[in-house]
Amino acid sequence: MTMKVLVTGGNFLNQGAYLMLVAAGVGIRQHLGAQPVIPVRFGTQRQKAWIGYDTLLAEERVGFFPRLGRAVEGSWRDRLPFVTASEVDAVFDITGFAFGDQWADAPLMRRARNYEMWASRGIPIYMLPQAFGPFELTAKPAKRAVQSSRIVYARDVDSYEHVRNLVGEAEGVKIGTSPDFTIGVEGTLNAVPSHDSGFGVIVPNWNIMKRAASVAHASGYLNWLVEASLVMQQHGLSVVGLCHEGRRDREILDKIRSQVPAMEVLDGLNGQELKGVLGAASVVVSGRYHALVSALSQGVPSILHGWSHKYRWLAEDFDCKEFVADPYSPGEIVGDLIARAVDSESPRERIVIATDKLKARNLAMWSEIASDLGWRSQTGTVLGGIGG
Repeated sequence: MTMKVLVTGGNFLNQGAYLMLVAAGVGIRQHLGAQPVIPVRFGTQRQKAWIGYDTLLAEERVGFFPRLGRAVEGSWRDRLPFVTASEVDAVFDITGFAFGDQWADAPLMRRARNYEMWASRGIPIYMLPQAFGPFELTAKPAKRAVQSSRIVYARDVDSYEHVRNLVGEAEGVKIGTSPDFTIGVEGTLNAVPSHDSGFGVIVPNWNIMKRAASVAHASGYLNWLVEASLVMQQHGLSVVGLCHEGRRDREILDKIRSQVPAMEVLDGLNGQELKGVLGAASVVVSGRYHALVSALSQGVPSILHGWSHKYRWLAEDFDCKEFVADPYSPGEIVGDLIARAVDSESPRERIVIATDKLKARNLAMWSEIASDLGWRSQTGTVLGGIGG
């Protein structure tokens, strides 16, 4: 019988979350020989089937119903197109970042109690690599979630320290580190624009504008993106604006295009289509974490607009620390950074070497989880994407 793994925290709206769903699903199938499952309220049946997920007939907002599985056992069970809670063999959390102070207003205690419920029934929980903390406002639910888990993977040193300080030497909880697990997901090429001279990509993040300390800072961010677009054109590149998440990112792109009319805007793409576009670019400027992962993991030099510690550590992972930039302070640095990214092969070579090392660490993570579960591991398998 195929083991069932419930994946929590993903969705089909945020394209970073979508990429994590794809990566978790591929890893579960290829490295654990199991079947990924997602609660019924996330996505349409078509969306779930497209990335290889089964549907869990349960609703986490009102609790899970393990008895339901026993009610449909027997000859009818194999004819029903869903999984019940009693059939879940493991739980993988893919949004540990949601337990940090940035999401203090979210219903975190409900999720923590669900994890305690799974753990009390002997179902192992694993928190896949995320940026964790700080936990000044969310310590209670975060601690309960972490203590319910078997292994918690922090994506960087700061996150590791946040988790370690939260739970101390909690018995039964292993805290490890592993890089972002979407690195090996393949992009699809159906949406890649055709520009003979090559193109650079601008990926805005409305959160950066929202977090601006003043109107001047918000204007500085917009000016940064406009200036970057103009510098790309000066280097003979076409400019593509990529909407990675929703209406508010699109509004920023429209403001840029009012000053850079030749910019092509791409909207409505899924995470793998976005990754395909980013992988074909000559240079990327972005304040969206998974857009940066998608670009860097394909060897594309990228300028990181960092507003959290996770961006600094991402640059460390990909050996490109010189490309971290203050998103609110344009100026000569814009031209310098883009010139360095476009005119030299050195950054690209370093990024490719770093990517190979990160992929090896991802494989080690899947092998460790397989060993902890006692399931089979295929550590030689390269993590790929879903075709289509």
